[in-house]
Amino acid sequence: MGTHNISFGPFVLDRAAGSVQRDGVAVPLGQRAFDLLVALVEADGAAVDKDALMAAAWPGLFVEEANLSVQIAALRKALGKAPDGQEWIATVPRVGYRLPRPTRLPDAVPMQRPTVAVLPFTTPPDDREQAYFADGVVEDLITALSRFRTFAVVSRNASFGYRERGLDAAAIAGLGVRYVVEGMVRRRGAQLRVSVRLVETAGATQLWAQQFDGDGAALFDFLDAVVVAVVGFVEPEVRRAEIERARRKQPGSLDAYDLYLRALPLFRGTSAEVRAEAIRLLEESIRLDPGFATALAHAAWAYERQETFGLGATPEERARAVQLAEAALVAGPDDPLVQAISGLVLMALGGQWQRCLAMMGEAVAANPNNATILSLAAFCNVMFGDLEFGRELYLKALQISPGALDNYEMLVGVGLADLFRGDFAKSVEWSLRSVAANGEWLGAYWALAAAYAHLERLDEARATVAAIRERAPHLRVSSMIRNGSRFPEPYRSQRHERIVAGLRKAGLPE
Repeated sequence: MGTHNISFGPFVLDRAAGSVQRDGVAVPLGQRAFDLLVALVEADGAAVDKDALMAAAWPGLFVEEANLSVQIAALRKALGKAPDGQEWIATVPRVGYRLPRPTRLPDAVPMQRPTVAVLPFTTPPDDREQAYFADGVVEDLITALSRFRTFAVVSRNASFGYRERGLDAAAIAGLGVRYVVEGMVRRRGAQLRVSVRLVETAGATQLWAQQFDGDGAALFDFLDAVVVAVVGFVEPEVRRAEIERARRKQPGSLDAYDLYLRALPLFRGTSAEVRAEAIRLLEESIRLDPGFATALAHAAWAYERQETFGLGATPEERARAVQLAEAALVAGPDDPLVQAISGLVLMALGGQWQRCLAMMGEAVAANPNNATILSLAAFCNVMFGDLEFGRELYLKALQISPGALDNYEMLVGVGLADLFRGDFAKSVEWSLRSVAANGEWLGAYWALAAAYAHLERLDEARATVAAIRERAPHLRVSSMIRNGSRFPEPYRSQRHERIVAGLRKAGLPE
């Protein structure tokens, strides 16, 4: 067979990677068992005699048939039973063993993550101090952006080489770079001005630009502030541009990364149909690339959102979400975003709240400039951890990424924190800002109705519940109690019950 990837039943065997996955989750196999499985797959549904199998697993060695029996037994145990209750590997009496005829899959197309280059910032000639500062900004930007796994970042040497060679956006695009960050540093008396812009190389389209002014006497503090702000703008703008690029592609040309991008705006949807489509796209992305950690994590998250904002996930969907989260951690052990998303899912659907908080802490430390990571860590701390720390994380996420696609979730997150602190008026303010940012987001209405009710502004509370019922007719107090069951005591009684009590007072049906 000329292809690396071969499937049988729910399994995908990747000969090049030496791996087997079942529904996107790795199946642990020893080398002998893997070699036997390859030999059976290569037979294309025909029986393979025992001598041929032993030669495949123990090349050049003489072994007893009992060794083969042991390895076949281990392989059967790892694969589990087929849907009909039989073994995947059938015994052919007096011959050997046989596997169902596999399906040849095309070799996986390398995932086309976008590439970002941070070009050297320009400075006035012969101003060495500003040149050092500009180079420091660029190097820190490259380091900070490299912590994101959703795009690749060109190395410092390569990006400085582009400028030295005088390459324009079109020429850089020809080298496979999709986005460039470029800037200029100027001094005006004691003040420094840094101008930065993000350009999509295809067509030299400017996606974002901003100026930053700071005190030249506090150079390093200003450098840090510029880097944090630029990273906070660049990541969501690249994500937004990539989603639009994937939307324009023909369905037949979509790869795993494109499918993931198409799912991103959908899995935050308010309707069950939209969320189901997000799950379908993400599951298809995983099928095309079973080791795509970001898609695995987002698929798990999509199931969790069905549980939280829909009618509730089925036991099979809950189990699938936990399975996907664990698989994402295996596929992307050094990806802090994967760690944060998986931590949320393992808490919400797996009851692993202590592990979740630990994972959130590690993810924030690994990439403190990712607004999504900060938001997830903030949510977990607000709901069942350090309330004040969680509120601070939400505020930091909003500060560093004001253009984030999910900023409405961060806004209501601050509102929830204020609700739990007993500052109901502030909670109303933040919740209204969330509603203004996304009028379909249920979480904002939950917090808003509860805060109005606790302020005895019952007419407004009832009107907000009416808005909830219009968007989610299925929602009941019992639904909210079910959602709250994921949180441990005493936090559930001290915090989540305040939402439930407010919604009940506002007239949400039991």
